[in-house]
Amino acid sequence: MRAERDIALCAVADAQIKSKVMNTMIQKRIPYAEEWHKVPFLQRKKYEGAKEVCVVVTHHEKADEAKAQIGELDESIRSRVYFDLKGIV
Repeated sequence: MRAERDIALCAVADAQIKSKVMNTMIQKRIPYAEEWHKVPFLQRKKYEGAKEVCVVVTHHEKADEAKAQIGELDESIRSRVYFDLKGIV
């Protein structure tokens, strides 16, 4: 459940990528939660054809730090993390 000061940070369509993002946040002690959202049919191509995506939620004061940590991950991981959440959240 999302608290008042939490924001949707990014979406991930693959379980392995989600695990790597979550592990990074745990290691850096960045609070997070996950929410599952259905992807509208016409937007599924953007999310690797997924019917659902995991939306990573964090405290608004930690959002920049979380984005920076995700930005330091390998390109093969970063390229599959979606920060544009229009139509999902």
